[in-house]
Amino acid sequence: MSVVINNISRHGDLRGLNQYEVRINNDPVIARFNHVRSEGLAACLRKAADAVDAAEKEGA
Repeated sequence: MSVVINNISRHGDLRGLNQYEVRINNDPVIARFNHVRSEGLAACLRKAADAVDAAEKEGA
């Protein structure tokens, strides 16, 4: 199983807001979130986890 956090923005701006999506393998998108790349990997992973939690609560 692969957890995929993919930057789907049309740009790769380090300072600007980027949109990401979370998937498992090639399954449908679980969640989407925004992140500024310069905030670092740990912040990105926290935002991904928060987005997945929120999506799971919405679907419950």
